[in-house]
Amino acid sequence: MRNMVAMLTVHLPYGFSSITLLSVTAAGAQFGPPGYETDLLYIACLVSLAIGRSGPLSVDGFLARRSSDRNSSDL
Repeated sequence: MRNMVAMLTVHLPYGFSSITLLSVTAAGAQFGPPGYETDLLYIACLVSLAIGRSGPLSVDGFLARRSSDRNSSDL
């Protein structure tokens, strides 16, 4: 919820772009404030994590295989 509030109140005036190059100095590149693209990316990642299932390489998948191996060896 905080991302949505920040996106609408803080980042929306800066536009969609997440990287705005202001200048290049001897110290390096100077970037402006981020736009709302970064917040949309965070929200999309959180939604995909909430909707998606755990895969075979996840900790849940490892524990499920380990549990099923342990149960099948007990038979």
